Amino acid sequence: MPLTSDRPTVLLFATGGTIGMRRTERGLAPDPDFPMALEIMTSGICEPLGIDYRINHLTPPIDSANADADTAPRIAAAVRARVRTARPRGVVILHGTDTLAYTAARLAFELDGLGSPVVITGSMEPHGAPGGDAAANLRLAVRAALRASGSAPVAIAFGGELLPAVRATKHQAAEFEAFRASRPIEAHPVRVAEAVSDEASRIPARVISFRFVPGVTADDLRAAIGGRPDGLVLECYGTGTAPTARPGMVDALREACAAMPVVAVTQCDTGGIDFSRYAAADPLTACGVIDGGDMTLEAALAKLGFALDRGARGDALRAVMGLNLVGERG
Repeated sequence: MPLTSDRPTVLLFATGGTIGMRRTERGLAPDPDFPMALEIMTSGICEPLGIDYRINHLTPPIDSANADADTAPRIAAAVRARVRTARPRGVVILHGTDTLAYTAARLAFELDGLGSPVVITGSMEPHGAPGGDAAANLRLAVRAALRASGSAPVAIAFGGELLPAVRATKHQAAEFEAFRASRPIEAHPVRVAEAVSDEASRIPARVISFRFVPGVTADDLRAAIGGRPDGLVLECYGTGTAPTARPGMVDALREACAAMPVVAVTQCDTGGIDFSRYAAADPLTACGVIDGGDMTLEAALAKLGFALDRGARGDALRAVMGLNLVGERG
């Protein structure tokens, strides 16, 4: 939509997801008519509020299940470029729900200091579904983007709630209230720009996770790092324990830490890592595993990848991971 006045403007970025799909014989698939439908839906929300809007479409749209290491940085680059020229009151990003929490967490770091509030949303049902949640979520996101301050942290608008992106996770597979933030956002006196370089790597770091379960072996951990990721997040038990008494596990951990930065987070919904609580955690600290505090898995993956992309290595990376940059850890 062309800008016609000095009214507040919202930039909307449609990247894909269920909200832009329709039902087919093979299941939900991208709807070629979605651009027009989104125009109508957005106009119906913005016009009564007296605001202008501009819609940007990622072409081709992505199924969020296919999101990769480049997805969030690419979205962030597009948002920064548009914000510099349009200077909007707020930004709304549409994204598929499968990896929305991962992308949102990364955007919280990427877009800190943008100057325009950013809100991410999507839907569990396609835009044309009777009784669906698409319009309600978009309306909530637009209103939130208008009302937030320019320095507000990136947020998720979904299921009638506004959640801090860096603390959110998807906990429901099919319900409208699909996301929750079980850990409150903390004050963050250290800003991203003060902690890392603003020069990003041209090839985004690939960071993966590995979850400890009772049947896991040292060979399983070695297999996880066999694809040579740039970083690893360990999903540990409780306050940071792992089956280190299992044959070869400590050696495998030592090999992982020698090859890449390794960060530990808890599998629990609340609380965080405390390596001093149990002696069983001693091997993790001895090998060099980084304490991820109470970060969610999504936030830890996002932060580690972001820090690596900004050139943080060794002790500098460990220091950055211990800071609270955008409310990701207490």
